Amino acid sequence: MQPVYAYDPYNMGSNVPIPATGYVGQPIATPVVPQQAVPGAITFGGIQCVMVADPMVELNSCTSVIIKQQAELFEAITGCETANRYHVLGNVAGCFKYLFKCVERSSFCMRNFCPSNIREFNMDIYHAVSSVMTGNLQGKFANAYRPCKCTCLCFNRPEINVTLGADNRFIGKIKHIWTCCDPEFEVYNPQGIKYFVRADCCQCGLLCANNFCGKMSTAVFDILQPGSANVIANITKMSAQSFSEMVTDADSYQISFPPGATAEDKLLLIALGLMIDYQYFETDSSENNTHHVRRGYGYGYY
Repeated sequence: MQPVYAYDPYNMGSNVPIPATGYVGQPIATPVVPQQAVPGAITFGGIQCVMVADPMVELNSCTSVIIKQQAELFEAITGCETANRYHVLGNVAGCFKYLFKCVERSSFCMRNFCPSNIREFNMDIYHAVSSVMTGNLQGKFANAYRPCKCTCLCFNRPEINVTLGADNRFIGKIKHIWTCCDPEFEVYNPQGIKYFVRADCCQCGLLCANNFCGKMSTAVFDILQPGSANVIANITKMSAQSFSEMVTDADSYQISFPPGATAEDKLLLIALGLMIDYQYFETDSSENNTHHVRRGYGYGYY
């Protein structure tokens, strides 16, 4: 029996029955307890989800995912930047599934002395087995690598390269292209450009970034086919879903996938979601928010 929810905090399309004590439109914060526990299920972020045997097989069936950054207590207390960790939950036919965990691998100096939008990191992507919070992980099956690039206008633009499997097979890359105003990205697979991504710069979620107003606002990045103005999907930086997200730089993102996207295409878009977090929403202790956001729009480090 699949888990049933009374309230879907991430608007992922779960089955939402209304109990006898409720009424239509009334938010119900507590999920209905399923009559039968789902084997291997875990509760994450208030949502019960099941573990998967093969993340890429399940990703192929996903219509959308949530990327949820793990709040770091040590970082919040000390102000010392720690490696980021992200959890990816997939929506497969209305059922949540825990797909994989992304763990940043970078040096202490790179994290604490380089702005987040230029720092180098390897994002190792692991298949989680059971305890996703304590690191009970199987072997790494994918990687997203971003080299350190000191960007200036259109020169030396940030990019991220994605590989898959034990043989590190290259499946694509993302480029953050230079613009004066609206943030824009290009997503490439080995055959060439696959998607074009653009956001309106006049969104509170972008302009205010890590301020309270920005935390409580969304920021939408539209996914388009190259050469077309038709929006086929989007990446949304969601408003804060918990107190920890309001007081730390942990954020949640929802990605709806374009029609016909393969599992590898979807993995590239997830890597883009991580890149967007570093470019616009990662708090740097050595900077104020205005400086941080201005650099995100393409001005480079100055």
